[in-house]
Amino acid sequence: MTRTAFCLIGCILFFPGLGRGQSVYEKGYFIDLKNQKTACYIKVEAWKAHSEITFLKSYNHPLQTQSLDSLSEIAIDSLFKLKRLVVQIDISGDDDSLLSYVHEPEWSEEEIFLWTLVEGNTTLYAYEGGGLKRYFFKRGNDPIEQLVYKRYRTREGTSLNESFKQTLYEKVNCIGSSNTYFTNLRYDEQSLSAHFVLENKCLGSVANVYPTRREDPATRLPQLKKLDSEEVPVSTMARTPAKEPTRFTADRKRINYFGLEINPLIRQIINLNPNSTPTDNPFQVQFASNSNKTGRGFGLGFSYSRSKTVDNPSTSQRETINRDIAFRGGYERKLQLSRRWIFFYGYDLLLGGATLHTETSDPVFGTITTETKRNLWGLGPRTGLMLLLGDRVTVGTESNLYLRFITDKTSLTGTADSEQRTTELEITLPIVLFLSVRF
Repeated sequence: MTRTAFCLIGCILFFPGLGRGQSVYEKGYFIDLKNQKTACYIKVEAWKAHSEITFLKSYNHPLQTQSLDSLSEIAIDSLFKLKRLVVQIDISGDDDSLLSYVHEPEWSEEEIFLWTLVEGNTTLYAYEGGGLKRYFFKRGNDPIEQLVYKRYRTREGTSLNESFKQTLYEKVNCIGSSNTYFTNLRYDEQSLSAHFVLENKCLGSVANVYPTRREDPATRLPQLKKLDSEEVPVSTMARTPAKEPTRFTADRKRINYFGLEINPLIRQIINLNPNSTPTDNPFQVQFASNSNKTGRGFGLGFSYSRSKTVDNPSTSQRETINRDIAFRGGYERKLQLSRRWIFFYGYDLLLGGATLHTETSDPVFGTITTETKRNLWGLGPRTGLMLLLGDRVTVGTESNLYLRFITDKTSLTGTADSEQRTTELEITLPIVLFLSVRF
């Protein structure tokens, strides 16, 4: 995107001069990019990006035009002033469908025209267009700075970042107003303009106040006109795909997740060592269902495996059957950290069992049977992190700390049964990856 592609949002202007029966040209001036100032009479008309202004140097001169892309400032005396400035602007969407999950502003450097609202030692500017409404201020020779006011989405609904209040308290507070004053200050043109007028008066500066918006169109500040679809700035269009996960969840009461462990698949694709140790994860299949509003819900994990091995050591034959089953279930909550990252935690109850059955056929001793049965239960916390690869697909990992109670019973042909009880506290590191589908 060229810098001039975002330099001006179209506007429709209303002037007091129209009500006086004067011509459609109003006294003002413009300054070009070479800092050359031209006093003239500017035609009252609607402007769009990359259009041009029509003006007369005097009523005896012919009509002339000047491209908006070549101007750094446009003004009509005592009515409005537009200045081209390079700013850091928060491009977070303001519409409900475009709200992000990020508390902090999403900064982008842009060259744009700003409306001057209050001009003095400390100046207040406004920008409105392309779905954005922002206020900026500048003190003396300090860099221009945006006053941050941002709506963003949370699991409980929507919240506000009103850090503009703290900024004004610290930087635009000559009078020494209290925190209570700034807490009640609204993020609108009238309230902010009144505050900046008082600030300039306190600093001994005469403030030039441009007309604010009122019901009477002949005296209101020129309003910014939204661009047509083909004129939407490139930066605005580029933001839209990043909000797809929000659109997916917007009208849903619950979001479900079905996931599978993908470590074996990854090892086959990228690991050249066939002897690598597999992960010891007993819950290869997972399911979770969470409230879209609060993130609260439940999570389940399950796995089952059966293997049979037959070998012939020396003169005997041995058959071994191994069965394993594991299940967990419990409370879970997911929290959206950003548009792509999801943090979750929960508390689980564990149930499981295993059977190892071996039969050895010996020509001398006959058939010898060995069987070990394991039963376990446990509980503990679990936490993890998920990354949204797309609108409906995530990849994530988890860690848990489970207290497990295990009972092993072993029986051997010709001997008495034995029993062993074990209590263990074990932490699982986040090395298992799960690929999940949201629906």
